[in-house]
Amino acid sequence: MKWFLLILFFTLFILNSRAQKTTLSQSSKNDLIINDPTQLEKLPEFPGGQKAYDKFLSKNLKWPDQIDAQGKVIISFIIEKDGHLTGFKVERSMGNPFDSEALRVIKKCPKWIPGKQNGKTVRVKYSLPINFTIRE
Repeated sequence: MKWFLLILFFTLFILNSRAQKTTLSQSSKNDLIINDPTQLEKLPEFPGGQKAYDKFLSKNLKWPDQIDAQGKVIISFIIEKDGHLTGFKVERSMGNPFDSEALRVIKKCPKWIPGKQNGKTVRVKYSLPINFTIRE
C-alpha cells in the first residue's frame, strides 16, 4: 500500500510539473492557443512570405500627421486555424497615433497560413513589430 501511494504521489507530481511548463492556454472556445510559436513544427506565415509582408507594410502603413518621432510598436494577435487574425493587442506602445496606425494595418492583413502542430492546424498567439523609421 505504501508503494502504491508513493508511486501515485510521484506520478501526480510529474504530471503537475509538466502541465505548468506547457505553452498552451485555453480560450473561451475551448480551443488551445499556442503561445510560443517556436514550439510548432510549422510556423504561421504571411501569404507570400517575408518579402510579401514587407511590401504589404510599405504599401499600407501611413505616417501619423505632423508627428516627428521614430520607434517601434509591437502588436500581438491570434492566428486562427483558418488563417484570419483576432485578439489584437498593443504590447509595446509609441502613443495613440502610432498604435492606432499599427493596429489599422495589421487588421487589414489578408488571411495568414496557419501554424501546424502534429500535422493539424492550430491557433497561435503571434507578435509583430511595426517600425516607424524615417528614411532619408
